Amino acid sequence: MMISNVPDFEKHRREKQKQADHDLTALLDAYSNWLKHNTNLREKVRAKHMFAEQAGCDTQELEEEPWRRYFEDWFAFDYVTVIGSRLFDMFIKENSAVLPPSQIQLSGLVLTAALEPYKVLSLHNGAATVSPLWEKEEKRLSSLTGDVPLSQKTSSILVRSVYCGFENRVFSPVVPLSIPENETRLKEWKQRYEKKEEEQRRLRFMKENGASWYVYTEPNP
Repeated sequence: MMISNVPDFEKHRREKQKQADHDLTALLDAYSNWLKHNTNLREKVRAKHMFAEQAGCDTQELEEEPWRRYFEDWFAFDYVTVIGSRLFDMFIKENSAVLPPSQIQLSGLVLTAALEPYKVLSLHNGAATVSPLWEKEEKRLSSLTGDVPLSQKTSSILVRSVYCGFENRVFSPVVPLSIPENETRLKEWKQRYEKKEEEQRRLRFMKENGASWYVYTEPNP
């Protein structure tokens, strides 16, 4: 009887995915812990005013759910401090000597991950098949912790994800959006988006302006 030397690709893929998920979870946990001890109160007050202005909400709303979660996520990954750095960038620079290479590699992807709006095409096995608002490509979004929390009637979402292992893993709150068609502001967004795409500055543009999409947040999601 011949012993097969054909590698088990599916098993290898599962193991790689499990390790990548573990690395991302460990990285985000370490960052969350760092944030608790390195958050400047004055920076946070400044950030709340900036976020509220961009997101079209009141600063008082940021003390209550779900706005508190939305703000905390934006503050952790998108807010630019008085000295011109993002907090996650500061965390990586401080901890680069002690973080494993696999987490350092993932940190580069996390650094550039932006809040982006997507059309929801379908939900299957706890994952969402989505399409970027002005593109035709399809993308499968899944969660590190279980199902992507969405109802069947949600047509658009705002979310931050990173390519981890073989999956696009969501690591922000999933925000249901209600986007009106043919709105003037939306047309302006599309023009700016396409211009930045041509200049190869789309990700930076989304990183700086992603919170603007919160104006379309569905009430009481």
